[in-house]
Amino acid sequence: MRNHVNASGFPLQIAIENIVNDTKSDHGWRTRYTEHSWTNAAAVESGFIDLVLVNSYGSQVFVVECKRVKDTSWIFLIEETERKNRRHAKSFVYNKSGGNIKRFEWLDLTLDPSTPESQYCVIPGSGADQRNKSLIERAAAELVSSTEGLALEDKSLSSNNSSDLKMYFNVIVTTATLQVCYLNSKLINIENGTIDNAAFEEVPYLRFRKQLNPIYKIPQISSVESSQDIARVC
Repeated sequence: MRNHVNASGFPLQIAIENIVNDTKSDHGWRTRYTEHSWTNAAAVESGFIDLVLVNSYGSQVFVVECKRVKDTSWIFLIEETERKNRRHAKSFVYNKSGGNIKRFEWLDLTLDPSTPESQYCVIPGSGADQRNKSLIERAAAELVSSTEGLALEDKSLSSNNSSDLKMYFNVIVTTATLQVCYLNSKLINIENGTIDNAAFEEVPYLRFRKQLNPIYKIPQISSVESSQDIARVC
């Protein structure tokens, strides 16, 4: 029975929630919701958000998806000439002043820590059809839709003449090892579509950025290694 519980991924989710709340005095973040039901009428989608974390001001919100995987790495491809870390991140911004909606859209904002950024993810063992059924792309696309649903909910619950500012960020927390593969695209074998030489580097955080659904995109990913790592993420 223990194996079934562990395979569910819920223990990881509960552990992250506890670590965030136990270290609140260090970073100011807390759990706002767990297993929060959401609906995105525009996308005709619904589901449950694993964790919704909020900072002490209530202005920054992390919409978190927890992914427990066993003994595997997620490998992200980056052109070796683009090793520079990036600080920008996609955020859904809800800004209301005196009852007037100023912003209700996705925007690029700068966010620490700076990390490598990739739009290609290889998950070993996924098979030849992984481009159509990538675990991370499915999870990321649902995160985007759930974030819009949460923002719509907050908007509907806000009183008419109030002011509010919320910046929502997508986050995937995983037990997978995050590896970056730096390659030279000019050296790819065009006959068989393979690379002979590449540099690999393990990283704690990474931005995964691509068109995930017909509207918007982008989570930030963090590897789980210790309580200290979780505190830095949140």
